[in-house]
Amino acid sequence: MSFSRTLTEQKKATLISRLSILIFVLTTFNMVLDWVLHIHVQSWIYLAFIALSIVIFFLNRRGHTHVAKVVGLFSFNSMIFIVASSEPNATGMYLYFIASAAVALTIYNYEEWRKAMSFAALSTVLFVLVYTDLNVFSIIEERAVNADEAKYFFFINVAVNSVICVYSFLLYSKLNYQAENSLRSNELLMLEQNSQLEKANQELDKFVYSVSHDLRAPLSSISGLIQLVEKSDNPVETKQFVELMKSRVERLEQFIREIINFSRNQRTDVQWVEINLRELVNETVEALKFIDGAEQMTIENNLPPTTTVCADRTRLEMILANIISNAIQYRNANKENSFLRFACEQENDEVAILIDDNGIGIDPAHQANVFNMFYRATEKSKGSGLGLYIVKEAVEKLGGSIRLHSVLGDGTRFVVRFHTRPMNTAQVAAASIINSN
Repeated sequence: MSFSRTLTEQKKATLISRLSILIFVLTTFNMVLDWVLHIHVQSWIYLAFIALSIVIFFLNRRGHTHVAKVVGLFSFNSMIFIVASSEPNATGMYLYFIASAAVALTIYNYEEWRKAMSFAALSTVLFVLVYTDLNVFSIIEERAVNADEAKYFFFINVAVNSVICVYSFLLYSKLNYQAENSLRSNELLMLEQNSQLEKANQELDKFVYSVSHDLRAPLSSISGLIQLVEKSDNPVETKQFVELMKSRVERLEQFIREIINFSRNQRTDVQWVEINLRELVNETVEALKFIDGAEQMTIENNLPPTTTVCADRTRLEMILANIISNAIQYRNANKENSFLRFACEQENDEVAILIDDNGIGIDPAHQANVFNMFYRATEKSKGSGLGLYIVKEAVEKLGGSIRLHSVLGDGTRFVVRFHTRPMNTAQVAAASIINSN
C-alpha cells in the first residue's frame, strides 16, 4: 500500500507542476495576444500570474504539495475569472472553470474531498458569475473582438480545456488502475503467505519428529558400536565396528548439511544474478567428484556455452548438487555405462533444464510423493528424505517449477524451469500458485 500511495502522490504532484506550467503558458499567451491586438492591460497583473506559476512550480518541486495545490487552484481560478470577465462569452474563456474543477477533483485524495469540493464549488460560482454577466467589475480592459476572432478564440479555448480535462480524467483512471493492480498483487502475496503458513504448520510436527529421529538413530547406533568395541578383543572386529561408526557419522553429517540447506533456503533472501548454466554444472560436478560412486558416472554436459538464467547462485548450486548426488547414489549397478545428461530448451524468457539419467528409476507409486518432506522412495535410500523437498522449495523460491518423469529400472528425467529475468515477490507468489495447481 505504501508503494501505491507514493506513486499516487507522485502522479498528482506531476499534475500540479503541469498546472503551474499551464498558468505560465496561458498568461504569456494572453499577454502576447493583448500586445498584438493593442489591448492595454496593467502589466502587473500578468507579471503577478507568471510569478505565481513559478512559485507553485518550485513549491511542488520542494515537497510542499499541499500549499502548491491551494495556491495553484486559487491562482488558476483567479486568472480565468479576470480574463473571462474582460471578454465576450463567445470566446469560451469561461470553459476553463470546468477544467479547474476537474483538476481539483483529481489532485485531492478521497480523505480530502471537502477541499476538492470547495475548489470545484468556487469554479462553479465563478463560472456562473462570468457566464451570466453578474460580476459588476472588471480588473483589466475589456477585449473587443469580432465574430471571426471570437470563433478562433473559442476553438483554442475548447481545445486547451479539453486537453486539461482529458488528461485529468486519464490520470485519475490510471491511478485507479494502478491501485487495483497493487491490490491484486497484495492479494496474491497474501494468498502465498497464507499458503506458506498453512504448509509450515502442517509440516512443523513432522519436521520435529523426523529431525529428532534422524539425529537420534545414528547417535544410538554409534553408542551401541562403542559398547561393542569396548567388549571386543578382536582387532579385525574392532576395525569393522569403527568403519560402521564412520558411516553413521557420515550419515549424520549429511543430515546436518541438509538441515542447514533447508534453513538457508527458508530464511535468506533471493539474490538475483545472471548465471551461466554450463559453467555452474561443471563446477558442481567437480565439487562432487569425490563422493562414493562418482567415478562410475559419465557426465554429459550438452548445455550451450551461452545459456544463462537469472537466479540465486547458492540455491541453484543446491538444486544441482542434490539432483547430481541422487543420480550418482541411485545409479543402476547392472548397467555398464551409467550416465547423467544435461540439456536445455529455451522459449521467450524461460529456460527448461533437462536432466536425464539411466539409474534405477522411481516406482510410479512413489513419484507423486518424492518432493514431500522426509519421503524416501526406495529402501536403498541412505539420506533423510529432505533432498528433493529442498530442491522443490528452492526452485519455487526462484519462481520456477520442477517436474519428473521416471521409469522403474530405466531412468529418470527432471525438467527444471527458470526465468531469464529477475522476478519480484508478487511474480514469484503468482508463479508458485500457478505451479502448485
